[in-house]
Amino acid sequence: MESRAFIKAAAVQIEKIQRLQQTIGTADELQSTRENIQGELNQLFRGLQNPTLPSAYRLRDTAQRAGFWVDPKVLQNLAALEYIG
Repeated sequence: MESRAFIKAAAVQIEKIQRLQQTIGTADELQSTRENIQGELNQLFRGLQNPTLPSAYRLRDTAQRAGFWVDPKVLQNLAALEYIG
């Protein structure tokens, strides 16, 4: 995924995660929303071509704080390049 597209998509995902944390709903509704966000996160991180983007780190941190799963390969890739640049 091209860097600008990733940055825009990451911002949308971060906003969705933050809104979910403030959402009140039934357990089924919240679970469904979490599953949708998780799928979008997985797809977004699979398309990440430039792991030095600050938005990739913000998305990783936001997702993990909210209890979402991030692929260990993605975590390793981000950690390896986190302080470069």
